Amino acid sequence: MILQRGLKKKSKIPVTLLKNIPRVGTAGTVIRVSRGHMRNELYPKRLAVYASIKEASVDRSTAAQKDATLLVKKHKEARRDVHLLAVNNQATIDQISDLEPLVFERKVVVSGESGSESGAQAIYGSLSKADVIKELAEKHSIHIDRDALNMDDKIKSVGEYRCVVKLIYAGQASFVAKVIPAKEE
Repeated sequence: MILQRGLKKKSKIPVTLLKNIPRVGTAGTVIRVSRGHMRNELYPKRLAVYASIKEASVDRSTAAQKDATLLVKKHKEARRDVHLLAVNNQATIDQISDLEPLVFERKVVVSGESGSESGAQAIYGSLSKADVIKELAEKHSIHIDRDALNMDDKIKSVGEYRCVVKLIYAGQASFVAKVIPAKEE
C-alpha cells in the first residue's frame, strides 16, 4: 500500500467507555474510535480508557449480552407503561361518560348590540377548550390533554354543546357543556 505524503492510514482503536455517552455507548462497553477522537476528546475528559486487543474481543460478546438484556428490560418496561396508560385512560373515559352536563354561566350581550343570528344569545367573551379542561380538573378531578378534547374552538352563544374526549387505548366518551346566561344583580 502506497501512502501519499502527509496522509496517514485512518485506523480505529478499541477503547473502554467509563461513562454513558449519548449516541456512542454505555459505560463498560468496548467501542472502536479514531485515535484523534480518543486522544483529544474522550481521554482528557475521563470518558474512556485505552483497551487492549484481547479486552476488545472478550468485551464485545459481553457488551452484546448486556445490550440484549437491556433491550429486553426496556421492552418489558414499555409494555408495562402502555398497560398502565390503557387502564388509566379507560378509568378516565368511564368517569367522563358518567358526567352530568357541565354548566358555565356567562354574561349575555344585549340583543340590540349583537350582530348574531336571530334567536341565539351571544355571550361576552367565549367558552374555550381551556375553560372546559379547567372545569373538568377543578370540579371532577379529571385531567386530560388539550388535544384529547374535541369541540368547537370557541363557543360564543348560549346553548348546549357536545364535547368528545378521545384517549389512546381507551376509545372516546362525550359529555355536554351547557352555557347559560349569568344571573343579573
